[in-house]
Amino acid sequence: MFHYLCTIQKKKLVSNWKKSILSFLVAWVLLFSYGAKTNNDLTIASINSSNNASYIGESSPAVDQADVSSIDAIVKAVYESITFQEGEKPNLERLRSLFNPKASFIRITPEAVNKMDLDSFTSSFSERIKTGAMKSFYEGEISRKTHAFGSIAQVFTTYKKSTNVKDPKSTVRGINSIQLFHDGKRWWISCILWQDETKDNPIPQRYLR
Repeated sequence: MFHYLCTIQKKKLVSNWKKSILSFLVAWVLLFSYGAKTNNDLTIASINSSNNASYIGESSPAVDQADVSSIDAIVKAVYESITFQEGEKPNLERLRSLFNPKASFIRITPEAVNKMDLDSFTSSFSERIKTGAMKSFYEGEISRKTHAFGSIAQVFTTYKKSTNVKDPKSTVRGINSIQLFHDGKRWWISCILWQDETKDNPIPQRYLR
């Protein structure tokens, strides 16, 4: 009888041990599956987030494809869009269509580095017109140096500009440094930096021809 009871007890222990192992395996499989799903969901979310961050056409204004078909065309469009005569207005919507909505505008002066985004730059430009500080504006290209590789490009474009063109003292020269990329459909400007020429910092001859 004692031997019988021991045998039964032993079988119960083996059975319980097998059940414990089986429960552990089931739990491990479920945990692994959940972790894989979570990681997959996070990966998908990350990809979608990245795609949304890099998709730059959705919030941009309507664009004339001729303006963004080449580096020459987009640089020309930049100058044309901000130039206006007294009694007229600049074409800031055209300007906005040339830039990545997250583009940087950086003005370098002897006193400071002024950083702006697309909205603050166009707002500042418009405000100067509204207050009468800028009744007309001209900016045109003197010379250009372009370096390109694949879908990226860097342009050093030397300019001559005048605010309120009736005043000849307002005419200055400088250099725009423009960074661009091509997304397979069109060119975009991602950053523009500029600095006016001064007596202490004249433009080198290589950027004037």
